[in-house]
Amino acid sequence: MEQEYVKIMDDIVELKEQIESLIGDMDQNCMTDCDVPLMDIPNIQLQPRRVLKGHFGKIYAMQWGKGQYHPHLVSASQDGKLIVWNGLTTNKVHAIPLRSSWVMTCAFEPTEGRLVACGGLDNLCSIYQLGQPQVMRATKE
Repeated sequence: MEQEYVKIMDDIVELKEQIESLIGDMDQNCMTDCDVPLMDIPNIQLQPRRVLKGHFGKIYAMQWGKGQYHPHLVSASQDGKLIVWNGLTTNKVHAIPLRSSWVMTCAFEPTEGRLVACGGLDNLCSIYQLGQPQVMRATKE
C-alpha cells in the first residue's frame, strides 16, 4: 500500500513538471509569435467639448441616439434616473425616474430612437417611449 502511495506521489511530481515545461514552451512560442513591431501611435490631445451636469450618482451607461434623436444621448445613473440629453446644447430633454436605482445599462432603440430601454440588477428591462407629454411609466417591463 505504501509503495503504491509513493509511486502515485512520484507520478504527480512528474506530471507537474511536464505541465510546467509545457506552459513554459507555450509562453516562449507566444512571445515569439507576437513579436510584431507595433505602429507608432500619434500623441492625441483629447479635450472635453461639452460637460453634462445633472446626475447625482455614478453614471453606469451612456449611448448616442439615432434617427430623429441623433444629437441626443441617454445616460443611466446610480441615482435612479434615466436622462435624455441634447448633446449639442447640453440641455436635459427628458428625466425619467426609475423604479430601482440598480440600473446598469441604457440604450436607444436602433431604428428611429423613439424608445429608450434600461436594465439592471433588479432583473427588469424597462422600455420608455419618448415624445409623450409625460414619460413616467414604462411602456413594457
